[in-house]
Amino acid sequence: MIRLTLSQMRRSVGRLTAAGIAIVVATAFVTATLLGGNLITATTERAVTASLGEADVILRPQDAPVGSDVVENLSGLAQTDVAEGTVQVFGQISAGGERDAGMLSPVPGDPALNPYEMARGETPGPGEVAVTEATAERLGLEPGASVTVAVDVPDGDAWSTQERELTVSGIVVDPPAIVAPVGTVLLDRSVAEELAAASRGGAVTYDSVLLVAAPGVAPDDLADAVRAQVPTGEVRTADEEAAARTAELTGSTAMLVGLVLAFAAVAVFVAGIVIANTFQVLVAQRRHTLALLRCVGATRAQVRRSVLTEAVLLGVIASVVGIAAGLGLGQAALWFLGSADLGIPVPSVITPDVATFLTPLLTGVAVTVLSALAPARAATRVAPVSALRPADDPATRAGGGRLRRGIAIVLAVFGAALLAGAIAVALITQSDSTVLLALGVGVLGGMVSFAGVLVGAVFVVPRAVRAAGAVWARLARRSRPTVRLAAANARRNPRRTSATASALLIGVALVTMMATGAGSARASLNATLDSYFPVDVMVSGGGMEITHEQIRAVAESEDVVRAVALPSTTATVAGPSGSVDTAVSAMDPREREVLRDEDLFPEFGGDVVVVGEDLAGRIGVADGETVSVEGPTGQMRGTAAVLPGGGSTVVLDRTAMTDVDREAPVTDVWAKLADDASAGQAVGTIQDDLAEATTSGSVPFANAAAAEREGYDQIIDTLLGVVLGLLGVAVVIAVIGVANTLSLSVIERRHEHALLRAVGMTRGQLRGTLVVEGVLVALVGTALGVVLGLLYGWAASAIVFGGGGGEVHLVVPWPYVATCVVGSVVAGVAASVLPARSAAKTPPVAALAA
Repeated sequence: MIRLTLSQMRRSVGRLTAAGIAIVVATAFVTATLLGGNLITATTERAVTASLGEADVILRPQDAPVGSDVVENLSGLAQTDVAEGTVQVFGQISAGGERDAGMLSPVPGDPALNPYEMARGETPGPGEVAVTEATAERLGLEPGASVTVAVDVPDGDAWSTQERELTVSGIVVDPPAIVAPVGTVLLDRSVAEELAAASRGGAVTYDSVLLVAAPGVAPDDLADAVRAQVPTGEVRTADEEAAARTAELTGSTAMLVGLVLAFAAVAVFVAGIVIANTFQVLVAQRRHTLALLRCVGATRAQVRRSVLTEAVLLGVIASVVGIAAGLGLGQAALWFLGSADLGIPVPSVITPDVATFLTPLLTGVAVTVLSALAPARAATRVAPVSALRPADDPATRAGGGRLRRGIAIVLAVFGAALLAGAIAVALITQSDSTVLLALGVGVLGGMVSFAGVLVGAVFVVPRAVRAAGAVWARLARRSRPTVRLAAANARRNPRRTSATASALLIGVALVTMMATGAGSARASLNATLDSYFPVDVMVSGGGMEITHEQIRAVAESEDVVRAVALPSTTATVAGPSGSVDTAVSAMDPREREVLRDEDLFPEFGGDVVVVGEDLAGRIGVADGETVSVEGPTGQMRGTAAVLPGGGSTVVLDRTAMTDVDREAPVTDVWAKLADDASAGQAVGTIQDDLAEATTSGSVPFANAAAAEREGYDQIIDTLLGVVLGLLGVAVVIAVIGVANTLSLSVIERRHEHALLRAVGMTRGQLRGTLVVEGVLVALVGTALGVVLGLLYGWAASAIVFGGGGGEVHLVVPWPYVATCVVGSVVAGVAASVLPARSAAKTPPVAALAA
């Protein structure tokens, strides 16, 4: 039987290739996903390890601070060769009217603990500083330039600034962004510790202590000695620290890999449908051969083993090819990433682990064998007498019984109830703590209801094909007989037709769901961001008055369509349960057009006080309640209007500000950008214009809330593009499934096609009938997929964005819906080309004699 199986595989290479391609694509998908997860983890771990230098052990304070005395004691341990404390403090570096933020850090005293690489210049000494390449480019610095380094220092209830005038000694290569998201500013240790102590209001305390083990001492032994010396601290070896930091930094990556693997599972599922249809085609082709084998003594078990052996061989060969393709894609991606300037170290060669090989191999073989079980069972039912008579009329095959109908209804109704319950819980409770629970229940409900749809597709799809065919026939009078015949052919085997439509239904539903979710997410996030960041650009003087020249510079800056100067003061804002000293700004109600959404301040004016949600919670005030604002020259009482997500914002009417502070200086400017402006570039331009307009004093800071909104949009667009690309794999496999199913239809209806040819149907008419059949099935699968995708996308958006009390906006992604419809028609036509050609090429006499 092995020889016979191999012989049959050689004769069916073309048919097996279609199923093999499905497995190749699916296993390559899984392999590339696993490689991507490993790459992200390895790259992150390498970057984290590099930031530690050659340290063997890291100590971090927990219950008690770590001061210089602790570092001195650790240096005296017999197991220690080097021990140095590290400290970082957020500060500002300015030169030539420009400013940049950075983490002020001391230069490591021992070369073994120095992870920084100098691009040019020298390591800073006393009175010197080194900055990263990004900061140097932003501020136009070169070695020898003078800069001012400043930190904020607590001064009672207020803050002051402590500055140092330093000389740039060198430029540091930018460290990886994942370990240093803010630019690094290297200072001499004495200056760095002095500024750190001042910013923390006392003696210097270290963020961590890096230790190098003495010669011959294992890192674990040094770690044990440090734990004994500092029992209140957290002690890790370098390997443990790298693993822990990598887990922290790649937590979302694990979720991303899981999400992508979920889409890979979809591709594998669709591939299973293709394989099952392929083996059904093979069994149909070999019906007489199998019957003859039974006549000469082959048992049912031998026939079953023959089909399953063929499935195992196909699964192994296709999976190996898919793994090789996935590895090739991974290596090509590394070459591409290596040529790009990502700011992180990327390995030059892929390093797959055992799981990268075994997981896709076992997945491909298992799916192939499971998909071939039903065709193998069908092969054993071929009676020996079948070798002497033609095949049964496929029209006699039932679509489904009462049990199947009942299961489909129960699954669909129960899943829909779970989904509706999850939406209700999220919208009614409006609590962040219930979002994950509601989302989990919603996902379960979606899966159960979708399973019900797939089980019941055998009842829905044929009726939908009949309806679509009737509409098409009514619209196309000339081709009405062809359309009617195609619709009848599609209904003759409900199970096969529903399986074909289900393959496209799954892919289209997922594409539509993700497009709907992304569109709804963008609309909902924009509404939320409008409340959190009501203004595109906020220019702040840092408590200092902004001059008329600087205001004019903002108003006349490129891409700015409206600018409003806001007088501000520090006042006491009091409510029913407390009071807070905070910054209070004033604007005229007519100036609301500077806001992204003018409806955010619908009742602003007169004695209305706009209070941010966070501040309102601290003072216990709600919408419509009384709030008082007391400033340097007086007090006003007004009605609170709480701004959701507004933080600590407090805005008064300009007339009300005269009661609070008659001489309030202009310390803030709000600006609105043009709709087509790039927020990042616009803010840079505004900052440059402010620097040019400043002749004395400090340069105000331009903070772009619009840039954050723009960042969210880019994230959504990127995620949507990746998801659509991944789901495209499932759609490609689905097209292969449509072609296989139509091929099975051609084989089962050879006699019928021969009779049609014999009574006068031309080859073109026969091809047209099969093309119309493929398009009808594709359109029905697409229509059902679009409807389900919209419903699931809306449900997910309602749970995620309504669960936290946010505003939910549901959208219909018309461009993606149109693309899916057009793509389904193209897929139906493309998938029907080869089967139609095969049916048309068969002479009527040969088909009747088969």
